[in-house]
Amino acid sequence: MKKILFWLFFLPVFSSGMTVYGVSASSQDDNVALQDSTINVIAWFNKNDTVTYWVNESVWTLDDVDTVRTASASMKVRINVVDSTANGYKMDYTFLEFPTEALPDTASALEIFQNQVTANLGNKVLGTTIHFETDEYGRITQYSNLGQIRTQAKSLFKEAIKDFSQLSEMRGLKEMGLDIEDYAKNVDTDKLVDGYLEELNMLFLNHGKSLKTGEFNEHEDATDSQFENTSYTSVYVDDDDGSYHILYDVTSILPQKELKAMVGGLVESFANDSITDSFNENFDAQVNVDGTYEDYLKIDYLVNGWPYSVVRQKATMIGNRGKVKQTVITLDSYSFAQ
Repeated sequence: MKKILFWLFFLPVFSSGMTVYGVSASSQDDNVALQDSTINVIAWFNKNDTVTYWVNESVWTLDDVDTVRTASASMKVRINVVDSTANGYKMDYTFLEFPTEALPDTASALEIFQNQVTANLGNKVLGTTIHFETDEYGRITQYSNLGQIRTQAKSLFKEAIKDFSQLSEMRGLKEMGLDIEDYAKNVDTDKLVDGYLEELNMLFLNHGKSLKTGEFNEHEDATDSQFENTSYTSVYVDDDDGSYHILYDVTSILPQKELKAMVGGLVESFANDSITDSFNENFDAQVNVDGTYEDYLKIDYLVNGWPYSVVRQKATMIGNRGKVKQTVITLDSYSFAQ
């Protein structure tokens, strides 16, 4: 069972093409009639506005009653409004700090090494700035220097894989048929840049939308392009200070045959007959239930449209075993120009 589950949770998060946010939302340029029961997510920013955030990310594995944190990382970032016009904003997103967390005495060699690699990569991207632009509502319309960022990401990825390949745990996996260097050959490093942009995109995800206040539930059956899913949306305003809050919670059903296809594709990429045969012989017996994928996202906004808190949690579960990734973004400091 553990060997099959290893392959399942080694897969990237099953989010692609599944989660659709804002089912009751519409774009500002759809000429939506504005009502008291509607929240309009608009960027009331000014040139020289400066906001800093802490981003904390943790990964947990769940196995029956045991919950173990397997990874943890933090960073401090700054967003600065470089220019403000009637048509939109030019902005900078800069990586300021990558503090390392002291691990407990019980930490494994793999956890210690991951901590070291995180610190090493953090030092390399320290001070990196991504230039981007938004429209007048705050929707991101373009990134100006992604070519440079992609080149940097490719270099850092090669260095990380080289370090990982020397780890004793990686040599153990190689004996099982998992060669991290072979796996790396199949990775499109351009897509690694999405990791640089993930938190930034979350901060501006809802800008330009009009959403009805209240709570909404929706169920969608499976189609050729999406899994069966249920969604919950909550939108409300704080009457005391005018801040507003948007929450999405989407749970998708991952059919057993789809799980098998996903893992089978990964197994085949290693071109190892022994692993492929073991997978084909044991998967159906060891994974005989559907899985679930839950994507939870809550964003809290100041009156002027700057987000001050983001919580996102992605959980992939098969029975009572699974993997949870949680990202928390909190406002650290701000300076709003007049």
